[in-house]
Amino acid sequence: MASMFKTVAEIDLSPLFQTTDHESSVVDSQIAQALDSDGAFVATGLTNSNCLDEKVSNLMRFFDLPLGLKMGCATKSYQPSNPNNYRGYYPLPETPNWAYKESFDIGPDPAVTSPDVSGAVSFREPNVWPREADLPKWRSEMLDQLQQLRTLETVLMAAIARGFDLNPETFLIPSQGRNASMRLLARPALPKSFRPATLNGGDNGQNVPPTLESIEDGRRIITGRHVDENLLSILWQSSAGGLQMEGRDGTWKEVYPRTGTFSVHCGTLLTHLSGNQLVGTPHRVVSDGASRTSLGHFLEPAFETNIFGPGSLSPVSYAQYLVDLYPDRFTTPEAT
Repeated sequence: MASMFKTVAEIDLSPLFQTTDHESSVVDSQIAQALDSDGAFVATGLTNSNCLDEKVSNLMRFFDLPLGLKMGCATKSYQPSNPNNYRGYYPLPETPNWAYKESFDIGPDPAVTSPDVSGAVSFREPNVWPREADLPKWRSEMLDQLQQLRTLETVLMAAIARGFDLNPETFLIPSQGRNASMRLLARPALPKSFRPATLNGGDNGQNVPPTLESIEDGRRIITGRHVDENLLSILWQSSAGGLQMEGRDGTWKEVYPRTGTFSVHCGTLLTHLSGNQLVGTPHRVVSDGASRTSLGHFLEPAFETNIFGPGSLSPVSYAQYLVDLYPDRFTTPEAT
């Protein structure tokens, strides 16, 4: 289906890795301009971009495992005998609907430390993994991708600072350490009864929740408008596409899937660092019901690092910030 939406800007990042300061400064300015107006851009010119899609797609083979093996990694809310509340596998719902998806979440390995904040241990939970015999090399490939994207994000943090004529160290200090999260997500194709062909056609809403919103071209919003509570986010999506970013002017722009690229957008923690020049980028996902896979990587400060949330007048540790933001998200021993 042809989209009615304008596109997010593409920026060739190769000068950041291999050429002169002058060429890098041009890229810095392009990044700053794109984030200021659209809150996002599509990164091209990446190292080893010719094999990027193959590498990421290969990580999705976890979802091809038998359900019993996947449930061995499921979070406690889905498999009560498992100890993990946060990291690990989130299975498909029993009944197909527009939230029909499964995902897998990891963080640093080994897990990082956190300050003595009640509830903080939930956010630094150790990873859980399938047995090596069941999925050879998958763990090492996942951790390699986690680190590679974190390295890219720290390069981008410095470039953003330079682009806004700010001190790069101010952006790099909260980026230090190993903390980050990475999430794989898979959405199987929905049954035809869940695929309305047009805004007013299809199944007349009989099999679609009434709160599910259509957009101008007839696709449905399957992940609602939200912002990321971190520093910087990198997203990859399969050829199904559907990722959209909302700019400062309230206009939605499409992130079209293109071989060898990632999209980059702002988390809320860039607001204070940038002197309120940047805000967390609202984004969403729309779909016509086609199968879709995606990867999200989220740069986070160390849990001990003091940060300012949007509108905050005083700093708190990143651990305290998360606990305050999600007070009921996880049940933890020290919170009882």
